[in-house]
Amino acid sequence: MALCQCIIVIALQGSICYLNSYQADLLPEPTTDNVLTASSTKYDWIPVRAADRLGRIKWENIAFIGFQVWFIGMVFDATVYQNTAEILALAILNVLCAILGALQVVDGVKWLDRLLQTSYPTDALAMAEKIEISLSVVLLTFAIVMSFLSYQMSKQFGWNIYKKIGADVQIQKMYRVFQFFVLALKIDVFTGFMVSIFYLMQFALKRGIMWETIIQVIVTVCILPMLYFARSAGSAEIWIGVAFALATAVLGVICMKNFGKGLKPFIQRGSLKLDVESNNLKNAKAHESWVIDED
Repeated sequence: MALCQCIIVIALQGSICYLNSYQADLLPEPTTDNVLTASSTKYDWIPVRAADRLGRIKWENIAFIGFQVWFIGMVFDATVYQNTAEILALAILNVLCAILGALQVVDGVKWLDRLLQTSYPTDALAMAEKIEISLSVVLLTFAIVMSFLSYQMSKQFGWNIYKKIGADVQIQKMYRVFQFFVLALKIDVFTGFMVSIFYLMQFALKRGIMWETIIQVIVTVCILPMLYFARSAGSAEIWIGVAFALATAVLGVICMKNFGKGLKPFIQRGSLKLDVESNNLKNAKAHESWVIDED
């Protein structure tokens, strides 16, 4: 069932990605030269903003395809190693995918309605909207079926684990904790490794070879071996691997707590950093122009 889902979703998502890219090519390319004047109306900036959004949606479509590839690998892994936590987590992730599919439809309809107010052709985006609706229905159907199958398999896995471990409740509890630790590492394969690859494809390659790009490539290459090391460390009870994994998690939580508190402008890189510095310089000059000489 997971294999059928992977094939169908990739085919639909690939079609949506192509149509979104085709529609973006029909619109004016978003650049820093697209400066709006005081006489500009909403009909002037709609095509520019739509082109920018569709360009970013393309990478979201690719990320969705990447998720399906990761998902099928996780399903086979969970089945072979009889990881109950992994099976149940995949069912939840599949439901989240169905929700994201519905949100994709909403976003597509929004930009289609806006572009219909302009003179640009929208046939490609209209076709993408129909496929997005089909994709949403397919994802919802698979989410329901896979949730039922996951529940049934988890019960069978629970019985197999009981026969393997025995009736010792403490050992069973420790075994479940280890399963969740392994599950977290496997989820990191997508949230860390694959997302890092998408970043390199979308941003780093576009800007050319810079020192930040080289660091990002090194980090990306090291992610999978380090995750495997953490898995091996947990199996062999080597504390240092688990310690590094926990330290990373703690730092991630601390960084998330600092979100939205004013740090973002000071940690940008590349063109975003230049834009921030330019805005700061303009603000400084504007402030200086209002200084009153009291002498």
